[in-house]
Amino acid sequence: MTAWWRRNRRWLALIVPLLLLALAASSFRLVTLYLPWEWSRPTVADATAGTLRQHFTGFDGERRLREVRVEVVDVETHESYAEAKAADGGVLWRVVLELEADPEQYLDGCEVELTDADGTRYDFRSGQVPAEEGAYFVPPILVPCVPEDAPGPTLNPLTGEPSPSPVTRPRAWREQVLIAMPRDVTPTALRIGWSRPEYLVLRLPVT
Repeated sequence: MTAWWRRNRRWLALIVPLLLLALAASSFRLVTLYLPWEWSRPTVADATAGTLRQHFTGFDGERRLREVRVEVVDVETHESYAEAKAADGGVLWRVVLELEADPEQYLDGCEVELTDADGTRYDFRSGQVPAEEGAYFVPPILVPCVPEDAPGPTLNPLTGEPSPSPVTRPRAWREQVLIAMPRDVTPTALRIGWSRPEYLVLRLPVT
């Protein structure tokens, strides 16, 4: 055994730097290729209100700053709401948000999720069915996050061309989100984000 270690000591000495090099290469791929496309950078407010501040690149290739304050104003459960209800075994959670931002910021189309105490995430697309049997219902693709009649500036996702708002968006406004969850699960936090990887985590008010 002693002779074997002596004969191979140079190769053994190379193992540690080679392992470090392999770890560095995999970390590079994780940081530069994977994490930027996932919700991987939370801003945890530890309160029902907080501010998300991020730089993002728009469809036109321009680098911009987004800074928006979000507050969870109210949460309540519903068996059904408007045209939707939760699938069997579930209940709808209606979340009312108050948002505040410069009227010229690009804020249309956000992602909103509720999480439970175990960290399980529930989004606004899943678990909803028509409130009335046989009625036409299409689950939302995105949460608008802006007033319908005054959305603020937008960027065309195909051409990158900016489009002005027909009416100046107010500095503060309210939006609501419906999220279906199992009946025996209670949400503890809300996640909201516009452009990966940054997102904001807020506590829910005590009801």
